[in-house]
Amino acid sequence: MYRPAEWDRHDEIIMAWPSIENDAYADKCGSRDLADVTRDISTIAEAVAEFEQVTLLVTPDRLQEAKKRFKHDADGIFIQPVHDYPKLDLWMRDLAPTFVFDGCHLAGVDYNFNGWGNKFPVNASQSLASQIDDNMNLTRISTWLVTEGGSLETDGEGTLLITDSSIINENRNPGKTRQQIEGEIHRTLGVTKIIWLPGVKGGDITDGHVDGLARFVAPGKVVISRPNTLDDSNFSKVFSDARSILANVTDARGRRLEVIEMIEADLYSLGLDRGTLKDIENEKEDYPSLSYVNWLLVNGGVIFPQFGDKKADAAALNTICGLYKDRRVKTVRLDELPFLGGGIHCSAQEVPA
Repeated sequence: MYRPAEWDRHDEIIMAWPSIENDAYADKCGSRDLADVTRDISTIAEAVAEFEQVTLLVTPDRLQEAKKRFKHDADGIFIQPVHDYPKLDLWMRDLAPTFVFDGCHLAGVDYNFNGWGNKFPVNASQSLASQIDDNMNLTRISTWLVTEGGSLETDGEGTLLITDSSIINENRNPGKTRQQIEGEIHRTLGVTKIIWLPGVKGGDITDGHVDGLARFVAPGKVVISRPNTLDDSNFSKVFSDARSILANVTDARGRRLEVIEMIEADLYSLGLDRGTLKDIENEKEDYPSLSYVNWLLVNGGVIFPQFGDKKADAAALNTICGLYKDRRVKTVRLDELPFLGGGIHCSAQEVPA
């Protein structure tokens, strides 16, 4: 097995509109939140379509709405109906297959998505990853391992970044040892070295996916997300622990890693109303994900988040443009996805060419 790096060529990007029946949105403010989330996802899809084909999964209850929304983007955004997954969510990094090459043939690994440790019921007789594999006529790589695509960050040269908290966890792989989990990762992805970062269990819905913490920009080069303010919080500890590990390890080729910091947006510079800020401070609402490292690489480009913190937005954009001088950086303003615990990368899964 071989999992390509994200900077390799893609055939397409898979995305999705969330279903009306999805409890994650009905439990909040109903159609208002669904509309806000749909706007963010649609803007990302349109940005991606400037570079490569998007396949957008949509449940029947929203099919006509999607066709109307993208009637001017028919060449770049293909709307794919999904009939047997009523609670479809937008997080295709986790729900879609993780694509690998088995020899010369593309295949899809089904990592048994269980709602990020049974936090949200899936309520489907067949996994979405399996359905996508079937629709694409791909071999499904089965495994006992429960994880998500957002947990798996590879350099395409044998090295994988992953967090302990998101996979060595009783809510996903009860009773399994690190050695057993490593063996199955090696088998399904073909990596030869795993760099483990601690993460934090319960810190967010994903239990600390690595794609919001640290990303490869090239072999031997990693960008790490640094909290806007370093204090005694779990977020600061996650950063400092990961920073220390990355600065003192080698990759699968024996290279020391170059580590670049990218400072997150400041919650108090987003222009949020006082009521929302108070709810976050009192933990009535989750702290938003304001990590810039959750970008998405597309053919010839980078889809890069902006949050409304002018200073941090500009600094992060300057850094990514310097790191990817050979790619066009397309920015997308995110308003709702951060409050659901994710971002651009979380919403999309690339299909390698």
